[in-house]
Amino acid sequence: MAERITLSILDLAAATDGICTRRELVDAGLSVSAIDRRVRSGLLWVVHHGVYQVRGVSGALTAHFAATKAVPGSLVSRQSAGLLHGFALGDAPSLIHVTTANGRSQTLRGVQVHETRRLLADDATTTSGGLPITSPARTIVDLAAFLGPRQLRHLVQTQIAARRLTGVELHACVSALARRGLPGLGRLDGLLLELFASEPLPMSDLELRVQTGLLTHGVTGFRLQFRPPWYDGLRGVVDFGDPVAKVIIEADGRRWHATEQAMTDDRRRDRTAASHGWVVLRVTWSEVVNRPAATFGEIAAVASARRGRHRAA
Repeated sequence: MAERITLSILDLAAATDGICTRRELVDAGLSVSAIDRRVRSGLLWVVHHGVYQVRGVSGALTAHFAATKAVPGSLVSRQSAGLLHGFALGDAPSLIHVTTANGRSQTLRGVQVHETRRLLADDATTTSGGLPITSPARTIVDLAAFLGPRQLRHLVQTQIAARRLTGVELHACVSALARRGLPGLGRLDGLLLELFASEPLPMSDLELRVQTGLLTHGVTGFRLQFRPPWYDGLRGVVDFGDPVAKVIIEADGRRWHATEQAMTDDRRRDRTAASHGWVVLRVTWSEVVNRPAATFGEIAAVASARRGRHRAA
């Protein structure tokens, strides 16, 4: 019996570099008294409250697993995440940095817990061993407040070159977290403008996202690469059009800040559509990726209302 329990403990902790929680042990069939006996015998060491390391089982991520299990729902973040992603940040920090949703702050030995009100699903990923960690894009956003301009520029350029993330993913993260007072965000946003503003997104990628989103959210009536009534055989094709509702969807594929000429062209196209009684709805990559339900819900509402008016007329 004792041998079977010991094997259960070893199996449980094998995938997490020797770390397990009291809840996990209980769920695996151990009683509280059985756990306490293993602590007294030295098989289990208390790392944090309710978190144990199995004697003789450890790895490079033992402290990281212990930190995230001690703060449920947290992610390894900032300098700790950067080093795990392969960022060149110098020496490892003396503390393990983890980020958690606002309201779950606690003090842990050897761990720096950061609280945030904005921890989105796209900000989280896992290592090959299953450790929860902030995505490369979110990690760069978090580090922007602590890096000098040259170091931040080097970090962005090298990580995109190494294909650990794309410019699109980084911009989407910046846009989703944009709010006044977020440290370093303005500096990072300016850097992205300088590096990538002139480079268009592959429109097929964004159009595919929009097309998929329309289908997924049940928004019907729109045709891809639609030719509106003012199409002259050369110019005027729009990304999506609903001829009944007279609504156009334009997928704005510029990476972030539009050039002045592009914005002028957009406004001219919008005025042309308006002169024919059509309305233009512009959607960005960030809206489609980070808030699809709200974005396509708004499109559906506008199209439905306009269809109703046109049919009544």
